[in-house]
Amino acid sequence: ALSSKPTVLQQQQVKMDKKAERTRKRSSSEESKMSKKVCRDSDHITDENGVTVNAKCRRAAEELKLPFMDNVKKEIARIQTEYTKITTAEQKDNYTTEFERDYEEYVKLKHKEKEIGQQFEVLKTNYDKADKRSSEVKAINRKARDLFKHYTNNPAWCKDKERLMKLEAKLAHIKLLFKQCDVGV
Repeated sequence: ALSSKPTVLQQQQVKMDKKAERTRKRSSSEESKMSKKVCRDSDHITDENGVTVNAKCRRAAEELKLPFMDNVKKEIARIQTEYTKITTAEQKDNYTTEFERDYEEYVKLKHKEKEIGQQFEVLKTNYDKADKRSSEVKAINRKARDLFKHYTNNPAWCKDKERLMKLEAKLAHIKLLFKQCDVGV
């Protein structure tokens, strides 16, 4: 007779789902919205080195020519080598623990990034409302350029942005491994 007892993998999945639910409840509604944006499969591309990354983040960083992009690319390659297909419950448990630990840091960094983005959104809104032939538009453009330079020349911002990009890559990769494990790929 077949046993109705759940497998270890199913138990781990239930445990992971419960932990994720507790984390979601602790998060603010804004953080919950951000978490849904993290690591969607459709947001991923494979680059010339065969590394799968968050497409939006990668394109934006490359367009900006941020100085730390080489470090991010190396970290992504390391992540894909270190975090391999899930084959045991213990491995899934370890990945779950790491994901949860890193996710908290990710949410904090993503919140900082959103606050900075809001400053640019205000400028964009003002730009959209302004007469395009006015001196106000030039002032808004200048302010946006100055704000951009302020952040890209700020070592603390660069460090946070680099860490955020690395965490996004890691969390996306681990989430993909979970998904593959759950569907038996």
